[in-house]
Amino acid sequence: MNVVRQLLQHCDSAFGGQGTLYQYEAADVLIAVYPPSKRRGWWTYATVELHRSGQSECVMYSYQYDAGMIDHLAHVAAQVSRMWQQEQLRLYTGAVFSLLRPVAEKSSLQHVLATPAYYEEEGFSYFTNGNDVIRLMMLHAIADTEVDFLAQYGWEALAELFARTGVDSLDVMRGPAV
Repeated sequence: MNVVRQLLQHCDSAFGGQGTLYQYEAADVLIAVYPPSKRRGWWTYATVELHRSGQSECVMYSYQYDAGMIDHLAHVAAQVSRMWQQEQLRLYTGAVFSLLRPVAEKSSLQHVLATPAYYEEEGFSYFTNGNDVIRLMMLHAIADTEVDFLAQYGWEALAELFARTGVDSLDVMRGPAV
C-alpha cells in the first residue's frame, strides 16, 4: 500500500470518516476535506502528498465549510515544498506563511503559523508505516501584528499570549491578540 493511501486511512480514522479529495496541480498536492462529525464540530482540511517535500503534512480547520480554505492550503503547500526544494528546510513549529488574501472574507488574518496539531488525539501528529515518519502540523490563521509579535518575542511568547487571551484558533473571524 502506498504512503498516500496509508495517510488517508490515518486521517479517515482520526477525523471520523472518508474525506473528499481535491487535486491541486499548482501545488502538486492532494487535499482531503472532512466534514464535522459527532466528535468533532469543525471542518478539517489536510494535505496528503506534501510529505514528498520534507516528510510533513499540513492540517487546517474551520467552523464553516469554505472552499477558499482548500486554496489557502494548496498555496501554503506550494510554499512548504519550495522551502524544502530550495533550502532542504522542513516544516517547523513557528514557520509563518503569507496567504494570497485573508483566510476568510472580512477577516484580518492574512498568514498561517505552523504548530503541533493541538486539536488531535495523541498519536495523530506523527504517522509512521515502519519506513516513513511523517509529521502532521496544524496551520493557525494569524494577523500581521501577531507575525510581528512572533518575530520580536518568539514562538513561546506568542503561544503564551494566545493562551492568556483565549484565542480560538478555529475562529477565522477573530480579532488579533496584539
